[in-house]
Amino acid sequence: MTDPSFDQAGFDVRVEWGLDGVAVLARTCAVLVIVDVLSFSTSVDIAVSRGGRVLPVRWRDERGEAEARAAGAALPGDGPWTLRPSSLVDLPEGTFLALPSPNGATLSAAAAETGVTVLAGCLRNAPAIAKAIETGPVGIIAAAERWGHVGALRPCVEDQLGAGAIAHALGGRLSPEARLAEAAFLAFADDLPAILRECSSGRELIAGGHPGDVDLAARHGVSTTVPRLVDGVFES
Repeated sequence: MTDPSFDQAGFDVRVEWGLDGVAVLARTCAVLVIVDVLSFSTSVDIAVSRGGRVLPVRWRDERGEAEARAAGAALPGDGPWTLRPSSLVDLPEGTFLALPSPNGATLSAAAAETGVTVLAGCLRNAPAIAKAIETGPVGIIAAAERWGHVGALRPCVEDQLGAGAIAHALGGRLSPEARLAEAAFLAFADDLPAILRECSSGRELIAGGHPGDVDLAARHGVSTTVPRLVDGVFES
């Protein structure tokens, strides 16, 4: 999409969705923050806070495995680790882990190709992300989910809230899109654990036996970690 109307020009903080959002906001933003609350960005925050490094991998197939092996990164299944945040709370310091995700990892890899600064943000580290950013404009990319593995974009509650938490912490002149996300966050800021448990994505994880992942993701402001993409790898 080349129409400059969609750049949200003139605003310090901007919010957009998905892969097209990366392409649009990267044209005029100095920083992109990738927000995939359930669960990629939350997992990256926890892994990096443990002294780990994370390679975002677009594919959960032999292509992703080959990319991880070539980089020397451990894959989920090589140890007790998965994409789930709860599997990473005891990650050994220095672990180099590949995390495949069709949402957050894919957007991170795409954002890396634009040349802008790329950070991984979530509810846990929203204040820390805002504090670390020294230049703008800032584009916050809500990852969203997919209907099926390759279906249409499904905007989701948790990423709207994560984007809003970061927008609120940043302040400045917010675009209407960023203001809407901020308003959603402020409306539910005192009830985040319940909201994440009751939203569609949270229910899916809980039904799959992973309520702890939802609880970890809902903890606003508990992390001081700022994962930054350096040469294609998230590190502190």
